[in-house]
Amino acid sequence: MINYRAKTKRPVQNPYLVQKVMSASKEELISYIYDAAITACAQKDSVKARTAVNALIQSLNFDYKETANTFLNVYRYLMNLIDQKKFDEARAMFSELKKTWVKAFNLM
Repeated sequence: MINYRAKTKRPVQNPYLVQKVMSASKEELISYIYDAAITACAQKDSVKARTAVNALIQSLNFDYKETANTFLNVYRYLMNLIDQKKFDEARAMFSELKKTWVKAFNLM
């Protein structure tokens, strides 16, 4: 029997990018997710922006309940902005969050 299903092409992976991500600290990975969210908002791509927010939510450590809940509320608000197609406002918030994150963890 012949299988007529179209083969899905996997994106070509940049080995340098793969190495960068694989060797990154947890704090650097969060910074990269903020970058992805900023880019998605600039491109008005709600799917990628929502994916980034979901990754940020999944990264929360609820051992620190008060801090995690604060970030969860911020991320929910960002999700709401994305759903309302307010990409400029969401991008500005992501940019501020990233700037603060980078400063807090000396990632520059």
